Amino acid sequence: MTRFAGIWDTLRTSFWFLPAVTSTVAAALAIALILLDRAMADSMVRGLAWLYLGGADGARSLLSTLAGAVITVVGVAFSVTVVSLQLASSQFGPRILRTFIRDRGNQVVLGTLVATFVYCLVVLRSVRGEDAVQGGFVPHVAVTGAVALGVVSIAALIYFVHHLSVSIQADRVIAAVAHDLEGAIETLYPEQIGDGEQHVTARVPAVPAGLEQRAHTVEGRASGYLQMVDAERIVDLARQRDLVIRVEPPPGAFLIPGAPLASVWPAERGDDDLDAAVRRCFVLNDQRTLVQDLGFGVHQLVEIAVRALSPSVNDPFTALACLDRLAAALASIATRRSPSPYRRDADGRLRVIARPLTMDELTHVAFDPILRHGSRNAAILAKMLEVIATVARRTGRPDLRAALLHQAQLIERDARHTIRAPRERALIVERFETARRLLAPAAPARADEREVA
Repeated sequence: MTRFAGIWDTLRTSFWFLPAVTSTVAAALAIALILLDRAMADSMVRGLAWLYLGGADGARSLLSTLAGAVITVVGVAFSVTVVSLQLASSQFGPRILRTFIRDRGNQVVLGTLVATFVYCLVVLRSVRGEDAVQGGFVPHVAVTGAVALGVVSIAALIYFVHHLSVSIQADRVIAAVAHDLEGAIETLYPEQIGDGEQHVTARVPAVPAGLEQRAHTVEGRASGYLQMVDAERIVDLARQRDLVIRVEPPPGAFLIPGAPLASVWPAERGDDDLDAAVRRCFVLNDQRTLVQDLGFGVHQLVEIAVRALSPSVNDPFTALACLDRLAAALASIATRRSPSPYRRDADGRLRVIARPLTMDELTHVAFDPILRHGSRNAAILAKMLEVIATVARRTGRPDLRAALLHQAQLIERDARHTIRAPRERALIVERFETARRLLAPAAPARADEREVA
């Protein structure tokens, strides 16, 4: 299932997959309707007034005109899409292009237009005049289907113009990135901990003694970003060979040849075949994805915010919108348990150890770059403290609360050196005190207070 998720993500992030599927369906539909035409009696056809009842020349002219018009529109649509991708890349960053490419609306429109063209070609080759060797044949139902697809293509083109003009707006881009991030959170953090419930640490299994010192290290042979680790395969491999395997790099890390991929215990069972099998569990690619890399989704929002804060763009309102979406994502994580780093087999024996993304790392990814580029903007600093306070109200997890408190202290310290206006400094101090009060650990009750209670 893990590898299937990676393949599906690759197919979704492509312009060719959906048009290829719709073209295949269109060709099959054309063939089916042509066979239906052959099976229908002439009297039955004449009795259906809504069918195309013209001759072979008219059918050829209609299909040829429709196919030529549609393929021209396809070229224009692709050209406009490429221009929009270029504008999005320059304004929001090249990594945002994945969001545009996987946009289902654009893929459906292009797929509809290409499918109409393929349908017309398939039907066109079946039209024969009276002078043909096998006799005349006009697929009345199939030609009528081409007319219907032509109307659908016009509707799709109108939708495409509207959708593309709306999708390149900053708020829509940010919302699309945040939607993908929410989907990744649902997948990687499926377990809710409930409102107000304290985070409960999962029971830690016994780790084999000597794993750190005497383990066999499996080194990588290729370079690239670690997109995912095939969890099912690596657990099966550890079970079959009676091993404990610790995954060293987290998803999203860039690996070079010779970088450690995994530590295997006991070391004496390591060999070349095992190394090759372990390497096949690691999927590397030229770019990061959200399949197992939650930090990449956060990084995308942060990249938009940082670009908006650059002197060349100077758009703090876009950065504020990104912080709103980061608040929603962190608040969602705040109500969920972190996935356990320990993977067991069917017998309950420890087989794989995978280091999860810590809350300290996640908050550093979310806040540090924005703080670095927006440290002189009081509105940005105040908004970051507001985000921290918002998340603090949603979580009782000690690890996340400690990470948020650390970030709030960094923001307040920077503000003391960069913000000079008294009113702005007072706002930041007020926001910081609110966040610190929400994140401060509750003081234990005194003995006399417990007795009264």
